[in-house]
Amino acid sequence: MPFCPKCSTEYLPDIDICQDCNVELVAEPPPPIPEEYKDVDWVELYTFPGTLYARMAIELLTREGIPSYTQSDLTAATLGVGSSADYFGATGTVFVLEPDYDRGREVIETMVDELPGSSDENLPDEEEE
Repeated sequence: MPFCPKCSTEYLPDIDICQDCNVELVAEPPPPIPEEYKDVDWVELYTFPGTLYARMAIELLTREGIPSYTQSDLTAATLGVGSSADYFGATGTVFVLEPDYDRGREVIETMVDELPGSSDENLPDEEEE
């Protein structure tokens, strides 16, 4: 069942957008938000060239105590590909809570540098934050 990454509402499988928050749904609910972050937004950390890389980044962030979740591109849902599947052209975007953004970038920096054809083009611009 898909979930809203913002309000954690669970939806039926054929729903793609949260009716309350107007955001794309994710396959798994986001992790619980620590009490001190209750009024903080999730922000995009990095878009990986594959869902496998995104899941690896989530593992690294989790080990560092940084709440995070990943969202696959809409094409996967359109093709009926499950959230654990990886296919040519698939991307996975990793989100963290805004106060953890800088630390999150540091955690995944080495991983990003080692990606085939990597560059900083998938990192959000500092001005956009």
